[in-house]
Amino acid sequence: MVSCAVASCKNSSAKISKNKDGITFHRFPRDKDRCQQWVVAVNREQGWAATSSSAVCSEHFLTQDFYLTDSGLRRLSVNAIPVINISACQAPEPTISKLPPIDINPTDTDEVIQLKHKVRRLEIIAENRKRRLNLMWQRKKRLRKKIERLKGLLRHLVKVKKAKDGGS
Repeated sequence: MVSCAVASCKNSSAKISKNKDGITFHRFPRDKDRCQQWVVAVNREQGWAATSSSAVCSEHFLTQDFYLTDSGLRRLSVNAIPVINISACQAPEPTISKLPPIDINPTDTDEVIQLKHKVRRLEIIAENRKRRLNLMWQRKKRLRKKIERLKGLLRHLVKVKKAKDGGS
């Protein structure tokens, strides 16, 4: 289990998941100078030191600190330093795991505002269904592999039975 090193953060891998919550954990850099910058940034008590398993969750990085790889993975840029939602004194800022607020203009009518909220809800539903569909495809793939292993086991047992019956 990985827990966020920021003192005021309660995120841990036991409570949240990347797929469901969109929150990822990032280990402290190996470079001594950058690691020290992270240690200062996480605002821990005096004398605290990062270990090889210390990590900070994505809730504390700016959205521009992330980039997408060619394969579609979200990665943290090399120069990123945790800067948001570090202490209770800071005003909470939106993070990469939160959807941006609905853009409501003063000229929008009530009907348009309701439609924008409805579109947002439908986007969330679509995203959740897409995630569930992906999980179902993964489950189907695992079940097919399991079926193939069971078929192989069954063929082996049939051969053993035939050899036993033929040898008696």
